Amino acid sequence: MNNSGITTNLDRAKIRKLLILGLVGSVMTGIGDFFLGFGEKLRTSNMAASVMANAVNLADWQLVAGGLLGMIGLFLEGLAFFAIYKLMADAAPKYARIYRASISGYIWLAPIGCHMNVGLLNMVYKYIYFLDPALAEKAAEPMIYWFCLPVWILLILFWLPGIIVQFKAFGEGKTPYPAYAKWFNLFVGSIPVLVISAIIGTNTALGCGIGTTFLSCGNALTFGGLLAALPDEKRFETFRKELVSREKQHE
Repeated sequence: MNNSGITTNLDRAKIRKLLILGLVGSVMTGIGDFFLGFGEKLRTSNMAASVMANAVNLADWQLVAGGLLGMIGLFLEGLAFFAIYKLMADAAPKYARIYRASISGYIWLAPIGCHMNVGLLNMVYKYIYFLDPALAEKAAEPMIYWFCLPVWILLILFWLPGIIVQFKAFGEGKTPYPAYAKWFNLFVGSIPVLVISAIIGTNTALGCGIGTTFLSCGNALTFGGLLAALPDEKRFETFRKELVSREKQHE
């Protein structure tokens, strides 16, 4: 660790810009999610088909716009997560390495593998359903289980460790933020959205649309909360000095 590296990582202005970028990306993704979700669901006993059960009631522009907005928004979110990486990089290098790997997986998998493909498969399902509903239900299983589920699992394996070390880093004082900033995370932001969706009704267009945005809202809380609670430059400077002092003590 050296003072120059600390200054580079703990650059408040750069971190603020990245948090703003993340908030913009979360809003874009949330709008895209809502477009992909805002349609009344058809009732089906097929678990795979239930994932795309509202596609028949979505306009083509919703599927295209939803996929594109989500793809761009998720990419921006991935870049913005480097703000959190920078915050913990010097005080918690082990956490930071895990978090950086998590970001890499997010940028690699989320925009195309977990959003654009959802718009595409929903459109395919929709047009197959218009030709033959039974065939659409049959096609839903390989589309979801063979193409979507492996990517979703891989994303979770990358993303979850990052969420955990983020919580730990803020809670253990490894960033300039107060410990309560650990609550600005995906899970805390997602739960209220899912509850609201359930109250409205997950089979209704509005309930489904809102429910589809739960991850975007979780990320919006992360970036928005950290942006609102961003410590001033004086606190950043104090934290830098604390890190330099600790490093000298270990030399």
